[in-house]
Amino acid sequence: MNQNIFLYTLPQWFIFVSIFVTVYGWVENKKPLRLIGMFLLIALGVYAVWAIGQGYFLSNEIENELKAQFTGTLLSAYRSFVISGILAIPALFLDWKNKQLNRLFIILAGLVAILGFLVIANALKSL
Repeated sequence: MNQNIFLYTLPQWFIFVSIFVTVYGWVENKKPLRLIGMFLLIALGVYAVWAIGQGYFLSNEIENELKAQFTGTLLSAYRSFVISGILAIPALFLDWKNKQLNRLFIILAGLVAILGFLVIANALKSL
């Protein structure tokens, strides 16, 4: 599992940075920062699609039941990252066009990303 440490640490950094930048941009009314935060969530979604597509979560590499359960939990977290990235796309475009509906998508994308983070944190506790 040490060779796949990026499977659960890299998404956490993406989430922290994107939410921090988005909230800071929202509070300070800095549109470029909000756009960067949404772009980071989209990048996290692309990374999640790539990791799923590369087969990091296939069961043929699993040695025991605990690792299989951990990998399955990671897969569900990565699915939430894909959903978060998808929700960030309309947030990015609506914010770009100065539409008020962007706030709903920003909040939804952030909440789904945090949900994925919490799934990973809970899975790491079980190891």
